[in-house]
Amino acid sequence: MAAAPEFLHQFASAQTAKNGFGRKKVLVTIFQRGAVDGLNMIVPHGDPAYYNLRRGIAVPQPNKAEGAVNLDGYFGLHPTMKPLEQFWLSKKLAVIHSSGSPDNTRSHFDAQDYMESGTPGYKGTRDGWLNRVLQISSAKGDSPFRAVALTPQLPRSLYGRAPSVAMTNLADFNIKAGLYTQDLKGGFEGVWEQDTKDALGETGKETFEAVNFLKKANPA
Repeated sequence: MAAAPEFLHQFASAQTAKNGFGRKKVLVTIFQRGAVDGLNMIVPHGDPAYYNLRRGIAVPQPNKAEGAVNLDGYFGLHPTMKPLEQFWLSKKLAVIHSSGSPDNTRSHFDAQDYMESGTPGYKGTRDGWLNRVLQISSAKGDSPFRAVALTPQLPRSLYGRAPSVAMTNLADFNIKAGLYTQDLKGGFEGVWEQDTKDALGETGKETFEAVNFLKKANPA
């Protein structure tokens, strides 16, 4: 959570203190939507085939100019990832290499969807894998900010019944309509307060709960 805005740190701390659970673990997931070259990120510098097959783009071996950061004598980090070396040395970092979807689709968009739904080869899954985790581990009184995506729109992995919020910054997380902001907001909230059971109704209620939570914590 080190890269998250400060107000999210405050809300997480306040929630755990309120519930008396002590410090909770936080799961941070980064989905590189444009893909990533795994062999040049975690470099198999101990494998001669890597250099034979990637003569023009291979990352040099450790101790060479712009070379890989050695991890275990066989694998290494891309040199721009050297800040992560300290976590490897302190046994706080693990690398899972040669992993991915068992579905061999050649469609970038299908592969992306399968990774976020967690059901490779099947397009009918409505919720995302992260939301399913939230559903089976939810508790009464959970914070509206139990799951936060720092993106303009909610990612596919967080689709589902469990509450989650998407935002890019605190200032934009509200309804803005000039002089009519309060009237418009009140009207919308009245609609969502009705006994609406569909997905849109639940999403509307969750959004206003999150907005009100933010306003109480940070009135400015």
